[in-house]
Amino acid sequence: MCSPLPSKVCMRYFLKISAFTRMPNKQTNPIKSPQVNTGKPEITMAPLIDVVFLLLIFFMVTTVFPENRGLVIEKPESRISEPLAIKKMTFSVSAKGKVEFQNREINPEDIARLVREQLSTAPDTAVLLQVDKRASTEIFIKVLDACKSGGAKQVGIATNAIDEKP
Repeated sequence: MCSPLPSKVCMRYFLKISAFTRMPNKQTNPIKSPQVNTGKPEITMAPLIDVVFLLLIFFMVTTVFPENRGLVIEKPESRISEPLAIKKMTFSVSAKGKVEFQNREINPEDIARLVREQLSTAPDTAVLLQVDKRASTEIFIKVLDACKSGGAKQVGIATNAIDEKP
């Protein structure tokens, strides 16, 4: 059998090994062991919702909406200026002579066809010309003639009203 001395050495050796391998309990280790979750995995929705709202706010603040995508036109001024109360189709002419209809650049030759198409569906439609004050008279007359040849009976010219101060 074993002598008392080797058994004490063996006992100390096994106690040291068992100290490393045994599970901690509440008395020996104050740090809690991690809990083992045996349920189904879940996604926590609260942080996800927070991130979505932060992204929404970020895009709302940083988005820039253009005010006018059409031609930049400086209209001439007029003392007798009144708004049209009927249905109208608007043609814009820039200072460089570009013609636009519904924010699309068109050829002046297409104006008569567009006016005819519109008047066939709504005969009481008026034509409004927004002509830049720096545009040439030649392009203005060309657009006006195309509107008349398309059958337009009411043609108006957009102007800025002058405020008269007595």
